Amino acid sequence: MRYMLIHAADPDLAGRWDDEAQATFSAWVEETIRTRVNLQGSRVRPSADATTVKIRGGELIITDGPYAETKEQVAGYDLLECGSLDEAVRWAGRHPSSWTGAIEVRALPERAPIEPLPAPGEGKIRYMMLVCTDPAVDPREFDRVEAVDPWVEETDGKGIRLYGSELEPPGSARTVRVRESRAIVTDGPFAETKEQIAGFDVLECDDLDEAIEVARRHPMARLGLLEVRPFWPFGVD
Repeated sequence: MRYMLIHAADPDLAGRWDDEAQATFSAWVEETIRTRVNLQGSRVRPSADATTVKIRGGELIITDGPYAETKEQVAGYDLLECGSLDEAVRWAGRHPSSWTGAIEVRALPERAPIEPLPAPGEGKIRYMMLVCTDPAVDPREFDRVEAVDPWVEETDGKGIRLYGSELEPPGSARTVRVRESRAIVTDGPFAETKEQIAGFDVLECDDLDEAIEVARRHPMARLGLLEVRPFWPFGVD
């Protein structure tokens, strides 16, 4: 089964990793790739570089910043294939992001395909688009969201959408934090907010304007929130 590890950074604790953390991270990546557990992953730029997109009453509303103002903010992700949720939680506990922040483990639906990311396109910018719920909207309204298949087919056909999936409900998530060498595993997402991540897409666009246009055309823009955040390549501070 596929699991998304959502890395959440705590700004009060996070900083540049020391040599031990960097060595642990490198070993974690090498082992997950060697054992074919890790399908894809990346850091994303800070929450200050996020752009949130929604449409209300036919008006496009674009705001700077993440979908929810929480202490811990999404800092990156990994997509793993594991035999069980417990196995995914163990991998999360071995990642140094859990030492200073938290890692939320969320399952993908069984029908989600396994799709490693292709090599980056020349001159393109990759974005993580988080598909989120909006607490201001009656949850019953989401039952009337248009089918997302036409959007997926169009963006896939143009080579903009590289991968994406729904996520299982946040109530089924596990969050892992390691403090003083002790793994603390709690039920639920990393932040208790009314807004919650419902899915994600990896986009490859010419620029932010194109990414915003892609988000605007997603069916969830009319009832939910779309956070667009550029990837931040490993090794770049």
